[in-house]
Amino acid sequence: MRTAKNKDKIERLYYRPEKRRCPYCQWKLKRQHTLWHKYLSRLKGQFHIFSQGYGCPNPACPEPDMTYRSAEAETLSVPECSYGLDVIIEVGYQRFWQHRTVGEIHQILKAGVAISERQVLNLLANFLALLRAGQGAKIAQLRDKWQALGGLILSIDGLKPEQGSPALYVVRETQLGVTLKAEVLASGAHQTIATELLEPIKRWRLPIKGLISDAQESIRLAVAQVYPGKAHQTCQFHCLREAGRPIYEADRAMKTQLKKGLRHRLSYAWRLIKGLPAADPYRPVLLKYLGYLRFSLLARGLPPFDLGGLRMMNQLAVLEASLQRARKKGGILSWSV
Repeated sequence: MRTAKNKDKIERLYYRPEKRRCPYCQWKLKRQHTLWHKYLSRLKGQFHIFSQGYGCPNPACPEPDMTYRSAEAETLSVPECSYGLDVIIEVGYQRFWQHRTVGEIHQILKAGVAISERQVLNLLANFLALLRAGQGAKIAQLRDKWQALGGLILSIDGLKPEQGSPALYVVRETQLGVTLKAEVLASGAHQTIATELLEPIKRWRLPIKGLISDAQESIRLAVAQVYPGKAHQTCQFHCLREAGRPIYEADRAMKTQLKKGLRHRLSYAWRLIKGLPAADPYRPVLLKYLGYLRFSLLARGLPPFDLGGLRMMNQLAVLEASLQRARKKGGILSWSV
């Protein structure tokens, strides 16, 4: 049986319009009714919010049916949400600026706010909706800066998590590091990219100095359609990655051969070490070395410069030097297998 919550001790806050007089006839506004009320959880505690509607009592007023409300009350939260805007912003800050997980955010908030992990996810969706709604105002504030820089430099990139799934396309302004557009597109055709991504930005009537992309054919065609004649450069990282791909493939082949030659020897060494008496003082040391060796075989790389095979060789060289030092000290008689 559920116990009813006692909300009698929750503080009540009443909001009325910031304007005290009618803007048309200058009569003093009079309270008419409560527009809305709800319980709102904020970082400072829980409150019962009342938004009062006021009207002009002058029968000769040009707008006698006009209802005036508190602008401050409307900024406390978003519709259909029982958490304050300060809680929504805190959730977004912890997730996207501090890179904390939903569970970690829940642990931080639950000390002062009654909230579940599922509600944290809902507030994240609200935060992203607010970011998207405020994009226009953000762009308007940066217009003067872009004019001083001589125009925008756009970078376009797409990310498809797996084959057959919709791709996320992002357009950023590289000089100020501002995301201008982000859309999930079911089709990667150049016409879709042009219509959904580039043409809305073109309608802002901001000067464009150039564009950067990974040279994907559909993006190149879309840029040529929307911004004909504009400089379009291939991303330097993608160029380097493609230029270094032969070296990366050779490194990966070398790593595969090296791992193939070591795995069966590691299995043999594991059986030998496990066969040592439990009281042998060298047994835990050798097992730890064996664990490090296995971990070294999992080394991965990222083209163009981070080569997994070289990283694995370096790690194995460090382990070999450590074992050699142990042999010189006389602690381990033999470690070669």
